[in-house]
Amino acid sequence: MLRLLAAIIIACLLTAPSRAQTAKEEGSPGQTTPLTAAPTATTGYPLDAFQEFSAVMVGSVMNGDERESYIYRSGNLVRNPGPEGRNFLITNLSTLETYGISALACMHDTHPYFRSAPFSSIRPGYTVVRVSAGQETVDGHSCKIEDVTLSSPKLPQPIKLRFWEAEDLQGFPVKVEFMRGIARDPVIHYKNVVLGPQDPTLFIYPTSCQKSPGSGTMPSKAAPGAKKSSPAPANTPQH
Repeated sequence: MLRLLAAIIIACLLTAPSRAQTAKEEGSPGQTTPLTAAPTATTGYPLDAFQEFSAVMVGSVMNGDERESYIYRSGNLVRNPGPEGRNFLITNLSTLETYGISALACMHDTHPYFRSAPFSSIRPGYTVVRVSAGQETVDGHSCKIEDVTLSSPKLPQPIKLRFWEAEDLQGFPVKVEFMRGIARDPVIHYKNVVLGPQDPTLFIYPTSCQKSPGSGTMPSKAAPGAKKSSPAPANTPQH
């Protein structure tokens, strides 16, 4: 169990390399997708509007990932299950830290879990440009398409995303594409979306955990009284 949890926490580090890979892939002007439409007056990161929800997500920021898993958000906390439901991970969108919790151990990493993207793709100080890109029906939802560019002096290249925002879900994106200008850009589909308050017990985690294996420390046992993975709430989407 400890080895499994350690492997999951190490996966948190994949978010940073994926950004570096994106910079390489977008380094040539010929590989980028130009934004030809005029920017809209809309400001702010679109996903900040969805503070409470649960959904089934298919895919991730990683190329070729087509796995299906749950995602829950309550305020600044995002919960993703680990493989086979043996553990779970909580990413704090304010600090961009992740806590991996199992029945036997708790680990802490200073990076967001890669499955928390694109909710964790924004950083303080990033400039957000939103461009209307038309309309399309996706999975039965009439969607407004929006191209979103995140830029910062700290980024080698801007992060480019495309959102298909479902009109019947208050604009929640049922499809997100990471626009890297490659043959097969990563795509996430969200289905069985439930907007509204989530079970707060899903987001409880120990306040003191050992650092991830990369720091050279061993995982600790879960703090006394720490919650184990709770069953899905009544309003959780079903497969």
